[in-house]
Amino acid sequence: MPPSEPAILRALEGLADRSGRTVVILGGPGSGKTSTLGRLRAGIDALGGRAVPIVGSYRGRSVPYGALEGLERPPAEEGESEETDEAPDLDLAGMAPMAPVAIDPAAIPGSRRRDGRVRTTFLGETTRGRGPPARDPDAYWDGLLPEFRGPSAHPVALLVDEAAYLDVESREFVLSLSGRAHLRPLLIGISLDASSSATAVWEEGLLGRSDVDWVRLPNAPSDAREVRRLRELTADLPAPTTRVLGYVTLLGGESTSVVLARIARLGLVQLAEALRPAVQLGLLKVREGKVSVPDRASVPILEGLFPEADRRRWHLDVADGLHALSAEPPLSRRIEIARHYLASSADALAMARLLEAAEISLGLLEFDGATRLLAEAIDCLATMAPASRAGIEPEMHLLNARALFYSGCPAEGQAELREGVEGALRASTTATDLASWIEPLLPVLQVVGPRAPLVGTIVELAERLHDANQVEPEVLLETLLPGFDAERNQPERSRTEALRAAQHAHGVKERHLQALGLFTMGVSRMLGSAAEMAQAERFLRASRYLLRDTRRWELDYIAGEYECRLLELRGAVDQALALRQQSIAALARARLPSVELFHELGIARIHLDRGASGLADSPLDRAGRLADSLHLFPPSPGLLQLWLLDGRRHAVGDSIDAARDRWSALADLPTGLTLPRVRAEALLRLALLEEVLGRTGEVERLTQELETPETAAALPEAWKPWVAELAVRAPKSQHGGAPLPGAGPSAGPERRERRRR
Repeated sequence: MPPSEPAILRALEGLADRSGRTVVILGGPGSGKTSTLGRLRAGIDALGGRAVPIVGSYRGRSVPYGALEGLERPPAEEGESEETDEAPDLDLAGMAPMAPVAIDPAAIPGSRRRDGRVRTTFLGETTRGRGPPARDPDAYWDGLLPEFRGPSAHPVALLVDEAAYLDVESREFVLSLSGRAHLRPLLIGISLDASSSATAVWEEGLLGRSDVDWVRLPNAPSDAREVRRLRELTADLPAPTTRVLGYVTLLGGESTSVVLARIARLGLVQLAEALRPAVQLGLLKVREGKVSVPDRASVPILEGLFPEADRRRWHLDVADGLHALSAEPPLSRRIEIARHYLASSADALAMARLLEAAEISLGLLEFDGATRLLAEAIDCLATMAPASRAGIEPEMHLLNARALFYSGCPAEGQAELREGVEGALRASTTATDLASWIEPLLPVLQVVGPRAPLVGTIVELAERLHDANQVEPEVLLETLLPGFDAERNQPERSRTEALRAAQHAHGVKERHLQALGLFTMGVSRMLGSAAEMAQAERFLRASRYLLRDTRRWELDYIAGEYECRLLELRGAVDQALALRQQSIAALARARLPSVELFHELGIARIHLDRGASGLADSPLDRAGRLADSLHLFPPSPGLLQLWLLDGRRHAVGDSIDAARDRWSALADLPTGLTLPRVRAEALLRLALLEEVLGRTGEVERLTQELETPETAAALPEAWKPWVAELAVRAPKSQHGGAPLPGAGPSAGPERRERRRR
């Protein structure tokens, strides 16, 4: 596994941002599953976390909860093994002789021992041994929560080795916890043996889940005897046969006669003659026009037997042949062709093919694949002349930044953003070119959210662009800052940043940049007085008019989503709902999941505020899938709003534990990883929930949190009386999930009902 495997990076960065994952490591014996778990363990240690090892075994898989014996046991000291087959060093002096045993159960056929327990057979059937007491995953989860709170909070990892051999009860325990891991810094690492049939039951519970990452490791090479046997078989093959065998091997061990004939530039009769010696030796098999290696485990061994120079030449032949066979190949074939060119030579041709496949992958939202392809393309830059490299390297880094942000690697994405802009400044790239490379990053950075390091980088880069008189890319980056400041409940700073962006945009001739200046002015006034909201509406409408005129559809979609937010704040909820619903299909066609996410959340919020929780299910489910596919971590506004609204749905449906999980996850986030308004609402709803349940201690703790100056400043004025009247308000709050009257014009039926009275 390459060290830059996105799933591993995503898991560790998510833990640092208080969000967990489930990572499944699948491979055959000797493929490195345990060492990959070790890498996760090293990452946990670097974060100051706690790792809990769980090990399955063939002998112990029939003992209920047997794999969970060490769940509460502190980790062994360094150099000390958890289990050992050596006999303990006992002092037997002075011990009374043991009484004779009449029957030795171990002597009964079919019995086995595990940690002193005995299993026997009855009528030829194995009976289940007695394991530790039953484990309740909910109780264990409650016991973990204190580790995620307060100044000493730290991540926890359950690292399951040889999971295919876990007993049924232990497996269900782990699966239950994995369903809640994304709400807290809890990592579930699962190592599965691909050769075991027991792997299927894990796949049944985990495949298809968007919060689960799969790391598939290549099989380990066979032993030296197999290598020697194949070397002897291939030593005396004719040159045409060796070449065709090499092509089949490089194609993964299987191809068709038509493809092989094109790659080898042979007629079908000539190809049959070339294949015959390899078929006679059992190295290849030909059936119904398909040519394959009978034993797929032999493919990497055969590839390693050929000289490197021959392999490089054959990779080029394969790439040229596959490219000639299809003018518009599908993405999988494009990636295959690009990788063959790369294996032949890491030159400009390979880089171009890799970039082409990466851009298509991004368009199809295959972010992990795009990340790998872009990393390989960037490595090809080393073979290029400095003059040629300087012109394209910044664009590649900025494209890679987009893929990394969407792959759940924000730290690496931020580094690539910086490298791309600084590289463009070093290469004296024109402002127009640099702006065209930065513009697609705007919806990405908006949904990633106001992460403190990222905001600092954007501010620094905007200042450097200003000093270099690169106004166009500067305005694009400054467009993000007013919204980030508004999310952080810093209205004055938001207006200052908006005014700066508008002043810079005013002096340029590009109409879409002028539109962005108007857009920032509108965003900074959305949460102000009624007069300021009216100004914001005019700014946003003017911005959208200019953006449509210049056909900047991505920017127009972003401005349209903010216009819907403003309509809700001003009370035009029906109009906002209609606009949001109309936008969904267009955003799906444009493949802009980051903007679609906010529309789905807005639709769900309107339905919940109107008491129609059933209508909120579909948009919330869709929003959850989008958030998982974009690999969002706190403080992403989309992810935090999803947790808040999902908690409301569960509270209204009397799923109390699920509602508490989501709201307490928001309440426990540190200041740098949350948004003040979202956290304040979560605290208030959580206090209402606990008041209904009569948990006085929790209510007192939450009330103190709500009364702190920072939280009180983030609460809408209409909600502040609720803090002092929890006991009166809570019984009518549907466990905290009901709309909060007076929160704004979008509060729905209760507000209109109050007007009628």
